Amino acid sequence: MQWLSVLAQTSILVTGAVPMNWTGIRFGFNLPAMIPAGKLMAGKTPRRFSSTLSSPTTLIILLLIPLMVLEVAGMAAEGWKRYGTFEGAILLMAATLGLVWNVFGGAVMCVARNPVCELVGRSRLNRRATFFLFATLLALLEEGVTTTLTNLAPLFGNAQAFITASHNYLEVVVWHSVVVIAPMFLVWSWFLARFSFSPGAVFLLFGVNGVLAELLIGGPALLMAPFWIFVYGLMIYLPAYSFLTHEATPAPRWYHYPLVIGTCLLASAAVALIVNLISSHLPHFGPTLIVPIPKARS
Repeated sequence: MQWLSVLAQTSILVTGAVPMNWTGIRFGFNLPAMIPAGKLMAGKTPRRFSSTLSSPTTLIILLLIPLMVLEVAGMAAEGWKRYGTFEGAILLMAATLGLVWNVFGGAVMCVARNPVCELVGRSRLNRRATFFLFATLLALLEEGVTTTLTNLAPLFGNAQAFITASHNYLEVVVWHSVVVIAPMFLVWSWFLARFSFSPGAVFLLFGVNGVLAELLIGGPALLMAPFWIFVYGLMIYLPAYSFLTHEATPAPRWYHYPLVIGTCLLASAAVALIVNLISSHLPHFGPTLIVPIPKARS
């Protein structure tokens, strides 16, 4: 095998290029390593506050943070004023979700992103499978928070209130939420393997997908856009930050941004259609909750 090593090194000296399909360990030289997207993006600009602000995605996220916090505080205040009512309990549960997932969870993810990145980098699965499973795990965690809040409805002033489709966690994730969110992670795994989206851009784009999804199911999505961007964006930020990529991976063109949003929606809608067609023929884990009908005044 010595002649292969000599041939490889001679090729590098003559062409100045490293054959990407050869293994560095086998031939005794170093290939351009795949590194996490977050660290790749951080290494392209000096680590200065002014450089951070020059990134459009980072600037947008920084501007969204106080808006999201104000929305959480506003929901908490309005929910407290309407304590004991169905609407008041929902507002208090949503505010608690914002505090636990958006504020506390987001802070933990930001602080722990590099250690988590190192841990994810040890995965023996390929990078797309690792990304998909990691994002799905975070989506399951977020739904665990929301389902817990639904089951704690009496503490928020009204036992009939809910922010998930069921009290049963498996019913929620298998038939209502994660089952239609996960296809969007598959779409993103494909795009990230081909284009070097920054983690901040992935956060915002997936957050926009969340806003549009909530809008389609009839929620107050536009008014609550900063809130929903963080709810959904935090499902995918760490997986995107940890995604292994080459420095030579091309940057996305302008049309890739709307394309990934549209593709995610189409993938989610296709799975939702299938779920609606087969759900009545398969076993469920618990009843679906419905909004109580107000009693007519006599």
